Amino acid sequence: MKTIVFILLVGIFILPLPLRGEINGKAVMEKVYSRDDGADGYFNTKMTLIDKRGSRRERILEVYVKDYGDLIKSFLEFQEPADIEGTRFLTWEHEDKDDTQYLYLPALGRTRRIVSNQKNLRFVNTDFSYEDMQRRKPDEDSHLFLREEQYKDYNCYVIESRPEKGDSQYSKRVSWVEKQSFVVVRIDFYNKKGSNSKQFRVEKLEKEDGIWTAKKNIMEDLKGNHTTIMEVIDVRYNKGVGDERFSLRKLKQD
Repeated sequence: MKTIVFILLVGIFILPLPLRGEINGKAVMEKVYSRDDGADGYFNTKMTLIDKRGSRRERILEVYVKDYGDLIKSFLEFQEPADIEGTRFLTWEHEDKDDTQYLYLPALGRTRRIVSNQKNLRFVNTDFSYEDMQRRKPDEDSHLFLREEQYKDYNCYVIESRPEKGDSQYSKRVSWVEKQSFVVVRIDFYNKKGSNSKQFRVEKLEKEDGIWTAKKNIMEDLKGNHTTIMEVIDVRYNKGVGDERFSLRKLKQD
């Protein structure tokens, strides 16, 4: 779930400078994709939704992730409030095809698979789309190194990525990659018309169990004036999350 989630992780590789051209941009994004984030992880998270009037709604959810080599599986379950309690979301990454995503809605008592033409929809009324809830593999995009830049307290490489394979709701993404950890601390998303429509940014980045972890991040819908804040309350790495956690049976389990 290296997209809500997006959010976590560690790296110590430093690229030679100066960087120029597509091949180096891809090298940076490959380090983002492959950095060590532990064998598995658990995150207890508070989600806050803020609408254009400033009204706030809070949710609590649990997220489990497990690393299967180059691929990741993730399981998310909302704990509160009552109107969303028991809603679950499962993602399986695949090497040579689009990721598989399932959403379980307790009010309906059934699971539905998220198909490709639904990936641009909002994930349970947040500012994350279903596409944002999955990682893009580096070879799905072309990557261009733009510049080095200070963003807040972070020294960053700024990389422009444009989709080349698979469907995407975005014409491009511009990412600020923190040089030491290779955590993406900001993303500007551009829609098909070329307009900056959303922004993701990390507000708090700390090490937990030796792993760089985004403890607070924000996704902002710049067009709809709506914001989703994610704050990690508790995190645990390498505790041995079982494979059954990421099964369809677990997704439907009462």
